[in-house]
Amino acid sequence: MFRTLTTTISLVFGLAAGTGRIEGKANQEKEESRQQLRVRVYRYAEVPPEILAEAKKVAGSIFRKIGVEILWVDHAFDGNSGESIFNGESSYPPLQLRILNQQMAERLPVNKTMTGLTFQGTRGQLGRVANVFYHRVEELAQSKTCSKGEILGHAAAHELGHLLLGNLDHSSTGLMKATLGHKELQKAVRGDLLFTEGQAMLIRQALAEPVPESEVSQSAGAKTSR
Repeated sequence: MFRTLTTTISLVFGLAAGTGRIEGKANQEKEESRQQLRVRVYRYAEVPPEILAEAKKVAGSIFRKIGVEILWVDHAFDGNSGESIFNGESSYPPLQLRILNQQMAERLPVNKTMTGLTFQGTRGQLGRVANVFYHRVEELAQSKTCSKGEILGHAAAHELGHLLLGNLDHSSTGLMKATLGHKELQKAVRGDLLFTEGQAMLIRQALAEPVPESEVSQSAGAKTSR
């Protein structure tokens, strides 16, 4: 009986270990199958490092749910660019996320309710510059519904979404809704403010298609904002 019990326990642990290896391999394959999005962050506003870290985590989680992994690099104004981490297999050009202060935002044609503005390309070129207004993040955080990092992360994901979708359109629900109000903040804190399935499919398709550098524009053409 003791020998039978020992054999049974060994089989149970063996099956558990085998299942763990299978799940680990599946998770690894899932990680490897994610498409990569490279984003360079320009921090013009005085954003505390812990808030920026939380924002990256939030935005990264939103994109990870649709099968996209963001590779972040903080632009160093001292010239240390950190380009080496962008030397991957992704054929989609890096995007620029600029976190602007109030003075910089006021130079743009925006109203007081906007949390960001995205520049689209001209003459069929793809845009690559997205802006988020940090003073608006601070104002929205006064409601105590979401942290500054959560709001900044959702605003960044929204503006990056515009670049990847390649249009000025807003949706009636979800992350790409035009306004970031109380209801949206409540969804954000629950982790429910996300891309729709249709938007997710279009973003993955955009990242899967090679983009020649000649088709990428850094200049301001059309613009859209929240």
